[in-house]
Amino acid sequence: MAARPKTVCVIGAGPSGLVAAKTLVHDHPKDTFHVTVFEALDRIGGLWPVSENGNGMINPDMCTNQSRHTMSFSGLAWPADAHSFPKAWQVGQYLERYIEKYPGYEIRKNCRVVKARLHNGKWEINTRKQSNSKSNIEGADEIHEFDHVIISSGFFGTAKIPKILEGIPAPIFHSSQVRDVKGLLTDNGKRALPAGRNIVVVGGQMSGVEIGASIAFQLSSAENLPGESDIPNAAEYVITHVVQRPVWVMPLFFPKNPILENPNSQGEKASNPSPYFLPVDLVTYNIGWRPPGPLQNSSGHISSEAAKITHGFMNTYIGTDQSDLGTPHLEMQGDVRSDTPWLSVSDGYCEYVRSGKIRTVQGKVVRGQGSDGDVIVLQNDGIESSIEGVAAVVFATGYEACPSLDFLPEDILETLQFEPTSDAFPLALNVHSTINKEIPSLGFVGFYRSPYWGIMEMQARYLGRLWSGDSKAAKAMNEDTTLESMVKLRNDPLCAQFPMGDYAYLMESFSDILDIKRAEPEGSTGRTGLVLPHRYLPNTASETEREEASTALRIVDQAIEDSTERAKFVAKAAFRAMQGDWKLERTIASRIDSYPSGTLSGNAYFKPRLPTERGYDLEYLYLESGEFNATNGFKFQAKRSYAHRYNSATDTLSVWFTKPDHKTVDYLFHELEFVPPPAQPRQANQPWNAKSSHLCIQDLYDVAYKFYFQGAQLREWSLEYSVKGPAKDYSIRSVYRR
Repeated sequence: MAARPKTVCVIGAGPSGLVAAKTLVHDHPKDTFHVTVFEALDRIGGLWPVSENGNGMINPDMCTNQSRHTMSFSGLAWPADAHSFPKAWQVGQYLERYIEKYPGYEIRKNCRVVKARLHNGKWEINTRKQSNSKSNIEGADEIHEFDHVIISSGFFGTAKIPKILEGIPAPIFHSSQVRDVKGLLTDNGKRALPAGRNIVVVGGQMSGVEIGASIAFQLSSAENLPGESDIPNAAEYVITHVVQRPVWVMPLFFPKNPILENPNSQGEKASNPSPYFLPVDLVTYNIGWRPPGPLQNSSGHISSEAAKITHGFMNTYIGTDQSDLGTPHLEMQGDVRSDTPWLSVSDGYCEYVRSGKIRTVQGKVVRGQGSDGDVIVLQNDGIESSIEGVAAVVFATGYEACPSLDFLPEDILETLQFEPTSDAFPLALNVHSTINKEIPSLGFVGFYRSPYWGIMEMQARYLGRLWSGDSKAAKAMNEDTTLESMVKLRNDPLCAQFPMGDYAYLMESFSDILDIKRAEPEGSTGRTGLVLPHRYLPNTASETEREEASTALRIVDQAIEDSTERAKFVAKAAFRAMQGDWKLERTIASRIDSYPSGTLSGNAYFKPRLPTERGYDLEYLYLESGEFNATNGFKFQAKRSYAHRYNSATDTLSVWFTKPDHKTVDYLFHELEFVPPPAQPRQANQPWNAKSSHLCIQDLYDVAYKFYFQGAQLREWSLEYSVKGPAKDYSIRSVYRR
């Protein structure tokens, strides 16, 4: 007689809930598990919206800060032409494709779990039907019985907004609520607002950096787009970002080889001015760099020696200690290099700081004051300072996990050592935050900060193995000691920013428990390459899953090959690094008397704005001004404008003429073709080169660029173009330095 299927309740239909349901149904023999997913919303996706105009705690237009290669499950490849860093709504659509490809479980939407009780070895689950309007509860409870429960309702339960500024006249938002600056500055049309020009962002970690840069971009765009701005006086607004400690700001693309392999004549390693570039996680998640033997956890408690290593890595790969940004609050110098490093990801934030659009204040917001609603900051030196002229406040202060657990009874929470004030570990769990050995029928998937998708999949696989009677999974639970170390970290001042464990370590640890052999490249003799979900397939994987994983790995391999052989991503890295303010020196050498030779000294500004034409992902308005000194003694003030554009589909950077209003794009000037450097070994000062040549009526323009990188930053870059035609014969060389 066949065994009765084990029934499993999965709470939440976000990424963690969906991968849990899929894994239990598809990784085990038919009818091993019967799974029901309860979702309070009227859609799947959780935080992730499923359409461009969809609702969610993440702005649909925001791009991910991990690439699609990490934001994926092993059994579904992203399309080959997908963006390296998809937008939030595209992540939601990826999840929709996932449940279409792997059905077999029930998803009950608009159905909130309001109570869970363990009784006589079974779970009694009370659910209530939700209405479609603002989640008003309607109808009587339904009671269900299950053998097992998986909590996948998310670590980000409710936006956390401290009540320290209640009563000030400026509107207050959580970063997850902000969609557009116009709504922020008008309180979405609810009331008349103060005339201040200071937008205060509180919180200096990931979301603080992201929302600060997002607001700065929208203001920059409003200021620099052609036509009348929908944000009056956009140029007058400034973002004041209150931070408590310096944070490293990583761009989305990292240099693969920022240091030259061959030392200089003094035996010192030199910065590589022409590195290859890859999405940041394809550089940082490389197990080939780890020492031989079992991987050690580099997260959790961070010693000063470990901190120095990470700080050194960031300095090398970012290319700066951030002391060049003009604020001491982001400097990574001195004693801070022994403190636990804090990381964030943003392409634009640092240059908004350098240009003054974002100014930083170090300290802690303690209260509002006065009829004008000043924001009072207690600085790290104990002195209070005041932020005046506040137009709006955005709290980027994270989320509370507690609401995701409000259906659990007190006895269960007590067994789980529930600590509601802990931002890192509100629950004490075994096996990398997956289960508590005292309640083995209750599992958790994705219940921790930064739940990388590969780890969620591993957690789901572990629960499936444990609940289907696998002895090795049971042994791992019974002998696990991670709960004790987790509880200690709750009050550890040297606790890591993401303390559960580093990605590579967790993937390798789970693969050992689950006897999953990591896929190695052909000819490999050991541990090599990138940590990707698609490299960790169980023996039970179907042919469909294997084909999808193979496709995903081919796409990654092609991206790495294109990076090395065809200069892929260099145009993106150069475009990003151009943002902001530059010192400009130009030399004009004319070979005809009617066109003067001379020099120009001045400034150039690359101002981000929304693309003004479909097909382009990024755009700058380029403005320059300076004094031209002709060799014949003539002097005058010169101004010029262009538009610079980046197209991710073709990975190309292009330059366009503007019309007389100096904002509207007119016609193409040239498009850059990056030229891979000669074969190794590279020379100490060998830049990335790019070229272009085109005929403009009867005049031939030959353009040559040189880009000198230091890590992800541009130390210097130059362009030189020669023009030859019936009435023209001259060359212009422009050099840009910070």
